[in-house]
Amino acid sequence: MVLYTSKFLKVNYLELQYLMHFYWTDFAAHMDEEGIYHELLNFLSRRIYKRANQIYVDWRKVEHLILQETIDWFIRYILPKIASHKAYRLAFLLNQPELIILPDKIKVNSREIEAKVFSEPEKLMQWLMDGAERKEPGQDDHDHHHSCHT
Repeated sequence: MVLYTSKFLKVNYLELQYLMHFYWTDFAAHMDEEGIYHELLNFLSRRIYKRANQIYVDWRKVEHLILQETIDWFIRYILPKIASHKAYRLAFLLNQPELIILPDKIKVNSREIEAKVFSEPEKLMQWLMDGAERKEPGQDDHDHHHSCHT
């Protein structure tokens, strides 16, 4: 399910895995740092009805714009609004993961979430899916998201 799409950013929600996936497009490579903040705030302004247990942010196309402050801002302002009450994993994908410093655990909405940076999408997905709560097709997820609506 596509939650948001623009020329620069796409946000998908994988219903069965409660996974929110941020993907920067080729056009995003031509933005400046302010464009990243603008797009993420634009996404939030669209009223999100889904919250995620797992968040996957692919920064590769905008990696040249990413500063430690960008990551810190994402964690402080974006993550609490998109993480469910059962959130447990946050993963960033970068070509050069050493560019940012990420704690192993991040406190969000009175819960600790595991956080990691990866350079390989396959390893990232394997880590996210390891022990993931999955919804069976057709299963009512009303209980899961009842208190998570914004």
